[in-house]
Amino acid sequence: MSAPKRSSSPTRALPMVAVALAALAAGAFVALRGGGGAASDVAVDTARSTAEAAELETLQATLERSQILPTNFRTVPPFALRDVDGESLSEAVLEGRWSLMFFGYTNCPDVCPLTLSVMKDVVTELERREVEPMQVLFVTVDPVRDTAAKMKEYVAFFDEDFVGVTGELDDIHTLTRELGIVAAFTANDEHPEAYVVDHTAAMLLVDPERRVRAKFSAPHELDTIVADYVAIRTALN
Repeated sequence: MSAPKRSSSPTRALPMVAVALAALAAGAFVALRGGGGAASDVAVDTARSTAEAAELETLQATLERSQILPTNFRTVPPFALRDVDGESLSEAVLEGRWSLMFFGYTNCPDVCPLTLSVMKDVVTELERREVEPMQVLFVTVDPVRDTAAKMKEYVAFFDEDFVGVTGELDDIHTLTRELGIVAAFTANDEHPEAYVVDHTAAMLLVDPERRVRAKFSAPHELDTIVADYVAIRTALN
């Protein structure tokens, strides 16, 4: 299976960062022209946003392959899914610690097993460095085939501490849509049960308040992920 193509342009020169800075600067100018009260509050908020944008631009320049995101970019919404034991799993699993969310499926021939294998090594390396590792969540985009039992066996092959997530198809689709995750199903006429799913290969780094703070782009490599994660945690903690 081939993951959707990603832009080959370096993340260090992200257009969205420049646009965000320009927009925020313009907003600050307009707000500061107003009077007190509500206008003053807007000016303060805008100034804070402008400062954050500048800090993120500086941080982005240090990252190898990850894309840093502002605090108001996107928050993981409430969800009602299941873990590998069939127990209810909600957005609370993300609260209070840093997490990495990866969306895929157990029948994936290449991207998913390679990524989970790399993430196993990432967690081991972070622990060796005495850096608190991220919680790893593997969320299936194919819950029809990926039952709780199948997810449990699959995830445990890589790391029993990884959190496998499945649920109803509609609920999975709602979550992926909210987070901008793409999953395209290709039918197999000869073997209907052997369909293929092309899915987003990027991983989402989520902070303890469920805010998506960064995207880790493929190809996923141990040294790159470790370096970017440490840089992000150091800057944002």
